[in-house]
Amino acid sequence: MSKNKVYTREKMLLWLEKYFKDLGYEVDQYSEKFLPARVPLHCEKKEGNKIAEVVIEITTDRIISKNSFFPPLTVKGVKILLEASPVRFYQYYFPKASIFFAYPDYAQENAEYDDFKNVCAKRGIGLLKTSKAKIEEVVNPRPLFDEICDQLIIKNGDIKRKLEYYLRNCLHYFVYYPEPVFKRREITGKAEEKMSIVLIDKLLELKNIIYKDELKELASYYRRESRDDCEIAENCITDLWERYLGLEYPNIQRKVEDILQRDEEYKEHFVHQFQVFLIGSYILDTMYSEIANKFKEENGCEIEKVWLAASTFHDFSYGLQNFDTWLMHFFEDTLRVKNKQTKENLNILNLDAAMIREGLFDKITKMVDQLIGNWGKNNKEKVIRFFYEKAVRDRNHGILSSISLLKLCEEIDEKNRKITEKGILEAAVAIGFHDEDIWEALCGCQGYRRSSRMLPIEEDECIKRCERDPWLSKKSRIYEEKIYEKKTKKINYELRCESWERRIMKERIINKIEFENYPIRFLLIFCDNVQDEGRVTSTDKRFYRDYSSLIDVMINKKERKTIINVKLKSDELEKKDDELERVAWCLKDDRFRISINSTLRKMDGNGGG
Repeated sequence: MSKNKVYTREKMLLWLEKYFKDLGYEVDQYSEKFLPARVPLHCEKKEGNKIAEVVIEITTDRIISKNSFFPPLTVKGVKILLEASPVRFYQYYFPKASIFFAYPDYAQENAEYDDFKNVCAKRGIGLLKTSKAKIEEVVNPRPLFDEICDQLIIKNGDIKRKLEYYLRNCLHYFVYYPEPVFKRREITGKAEEKMSIVLIDKLLELKNIIYKDELKELASYYRRESRDDCEIAENCITDLWERYLGLEYPNIQRKVEDILQRDEEYKEHFVHQFQVFLIGSYILDTMYSEIANKFKEENGCEIEKVWLAASTFHDFSYGLQNFDTWLMHFFEDTLRVKNKQTKENLNILNLDAAMIREGLFDKITKMVDQLIGNWGKNNKEKVIRFFYEKAVRDRNHGILSSISLLKLCEEIDEKNRKITEKGILEAAVAIGFHDEDIWEALCGCQGYRRSSRMLPIEEDECIKRCERDPWLSKKSRIYEEKIYEKKTKKINYELRCESWERRIMKERIINKIEFENYPIRFLLIFCDNVQDEGRVTSTDKRFYRDYSSLIDVMINKKERKTIINVKLKSDELEKKDDELERVAWCLKDDRFRISINSTLRKMDGNGGG
């Protein structure tokens, strides 16, 4: 062999890449997703339910020795055998991967090489002798995770010593980082995650609410988390419910999310709930001195406990509202049912019977009493009927979630609960009221109806004739003429809302929602409409809907008054601005403001423009 023979790293990478691709691996060279580690070659393939992973370090050196690649450290004349090297680092960085050292076939295999080879074999590092013509596996690799597990289950006299060694030197790593380090957010950034980093960082400023320490800890460790946001949200909510409400949080909602997200237009609701909770917690914390005492006097419990229950449960029954969608997917996947009529026949959900048999109607009555108070008692029967029809016919997720919360608390011994019955009822009312179909109808319809079930095409605004607004009627007629020309068929001019809905709208049962009197109801509607980050599920931008991201939550004190300005950015300004206009019409408190792409809206009950 010529002494002048030498390979470049690029050549060796190409040979190794081809070799592993031929074995069925997907291969990355120096991928940025593993930064700050500079990994020459990363190979991955699925083997059944498992993923086989290979990481390769490369040398082109002719002389290979133990001290060159696993150098000792000398401190004040004392030599410490660390065996530190890039491949040893990769063993911790990729604990379940097979780590290889690739060296050229012209390397001298002398005594120094033998020492190097022995260290590799001892430490589970594989060796690949590499050339264009042939790649030979000289030493088999052992993933560090497998090595530790194998050693710990060996039943011999050395188990105590080995256990002590691995506990001291290795297992601490797996306790804190059970997944490879490169998955940590401080390395990956926020790609494919759902939570707002801006919001997470705001939690570090909390000073007053009772669960401030838990949320500050979440913020402190978030960037170092390897868990996904769904798991983080679920664990945090579960812990807070047990600690501060004395309730067990049901985890069914997260389980149906995967099914619901098969709908390309579905917007994520589970982590959304958690972020709504976080935004509201930050706002409550800044206004705590202004509202906490009054709320506790009226409800017998801390306002943040009620907020915790309301915000983290407000979309709980969304899966029930979309029951038809996910049930059809279920039948398609299990019974291979394809016929549309067959699936429709299977989709019968009789909520009428459930309301009576399970005493759910009583929960609606309780909520209505709390919602309208004495001043609205003349309309009580109408509102009860409205809530009932919305639950049974439309399966409105807000009303169903509120019923579910009341039912959940009813099943828990009162001695174990850490929130008062009145506090839970206020949370349930806020949940039942938070959806736009509910609050707009009770506040008196202004033609904003979102539902499109009677329209020939989907539209956000109500484009049907509206008996409450002559201007809208004119606008609707013009719009409908355009649709007529486009569709070349007759338009159904019936009102979209039904008679039982119109009776409520005409009454204007509730004028405006004021933060001063109903802080939980106000805050849930406000934060629910502010929070969009991470809710896009389709990779096709045609399905992006009302998406915006949080830029800042700015708090200013002016004349003993706290001003809340939530700053958003949106690529679909017109849609998001229309949504916020509706919210600003319903809510009334000029301390709350939303800026979107420099457009400011005050929550002043007049549309906020």
